[in-house]
Amino acid sequence: DFVDHMTSSQTGKKKEMMIFAIVYLVSGLISTVLQNSYVALAFLPVLKSIARKNRISLSKLVLFVIFATTLGGAITLIGTPTNVYANTALEEAGLQLFGMLDFAWVGIPIFIVGGIYMIVMNRWCASYDDFGEETEEKALTSGQRRKQMVVGITFLVFVAALVLKSLKVISIDPNFIGYAMIAVAVLTTVVTPKEALESLDSQMILFCAGINLMIAVMNQSGLGQVFGDMIINIIGESKNLYLITAVLCIGASIATSFMNNMACAGMLAPVGISMGANPQAIVLAIAIGAGCSFLTPIASGTNQTMMIFTKLKFQDFAKFGWPLLIISWILCIAILPQVFPFF
Repeated sequence: DFVDHMTSSQTGKKKEMMIFAIVYLVSGLISTVLQNSYVALAFLPVLKSIARKNRISLSKLVLFVIFATTLGGAITLIGTPTNVYANTALEEAGLQLFGMLDFAWVGIPIFIVGGIYMIVMNRWCASYDDFGEETEEKALTSGQRRKQMVVGITFLVFVAALVLKSLKVISIDPNFIGYAMIAVAVLTTVVTPKEALESLDSQMILFCAGINLMIAVMNQSGLGQVFGDMIINIIGESKNLYLITAVLCIGASIATSFMNNMACAGMLAPVGISMGANPQAIVLAIAIGAGCSFLTPIASGTNQTMMIFTKLKFQDFAKFGWPLLIISWILCIAILPQVFPFF
């Protein structure tokens, strides 16, 4: 309804661009305080409604939100698991940790420039006929509205748990709160136990299991150490801050295209710390590169999870994501050495 109100005076391409601008800002900004995968999933019902009412491809909106939440989440320490994993590497090494907004020096410029590209060039985003002959959303019955209210309340409770956990106000794992909210949905007959079980799509389970197996193999095979040694050999004895930033950021972004971004950050950060330069600068460059999960659906948990709800193909990510990769490289190389010198 908010999107409809904001775009009611617009028509045609201007209205569509306005819709993408609103979706980008709202989902991206929320991702600065909540992990991007949670935000993308939470937006799915909203995206379905927007897609039906405005005859926009749901797949297109989902891919758009995947990238929006990825860029927004990169602004803060808690916005994406990649940053959290990078911070954990510092903690395990007994080094000074990142502050909440240390990533913002590079994250905000990337979010702004990347957003301009995505909104203006949204036509590059893959579009599919997700609804077939269905032309409009049916009016909700009183029973459906009650279910909608229960789902809304349980989701807000889950979001509140995530925020309070991030702020260290509570020590309870938010996942337990999430399970409790699922139980509430079943007990209030929003869904039946059978529907809850049937919602576990077998293809999604197999897809995620395959990705996790691949990550485990990479971790145990020492591939991360091999890739880290390659980066160190390329840099050599150079003290050029821009060269070091470029090698670390670009190297991590290439690696994350073939593995989960959390695994990438977790494997490469310890290797970077051993280089002897400012560990925060090293790990930040790696985290930014690892967060560039734009080229493949296997590059992040958000990509993997959300792709299941769409008709997106493997190449659709690269087609819309490669300019975001270039934008991230340029801004990271230009800004990071100025705010986090390596020596």
